[in-house]
Parts: sequence; C-alpha cells; structure tokens
Amino acid sequence: MAQGNDVPLVESPVLTRALFHTTEVGDQVPEQLFTAVAQVLAYVYQLKRFQKGRGRRPTKLSEHLPIPDDYQY
Repeated sequence: MAQGNDVPLVESPVLTRALFHTTEVGDQVPEQLFTAVAQVLAYVYQLKRFQKGRGRRPTKLSEHLPIPDDYQY
C-alpha cells in the first residue's frame, strides 16, 4: 500500500517492536523513543525532497537508532 502511494519505507525492526509493545493506535510516542522517531521522520522528509529534485540524497539512516535497553523487545 505504501509503495502504491509513493510513501518511502524505512525498516527498523527494533523501533517497530518498541512502538508495537508500548503504544496503541492514536497514542503519543513515548518520550524515550522521540529521538529515534525524529531521526526516521527527518530521513523520510529529506528523501522526499530529494525525490522531488529539491535537495541532496540523504545519508543512509543508521541501523542503530537510539532505543533505550528497556524498550528493546
């Protein structure tokens, strides 16, 4: 569905599991995960600008996002 609507996919199993186990749909992102989520969003926005010809290609997103140990499942 994302690919059909031009939505970039970013894979981060550790962040995905952390969000899955600590939130429900509509919940606020836990403060401990703000930085990791912000890094993903910044990457996606930079990628979309690049794809529209209005920016440089963003550097690859780190596989090691800052996920606290107590949020790793």
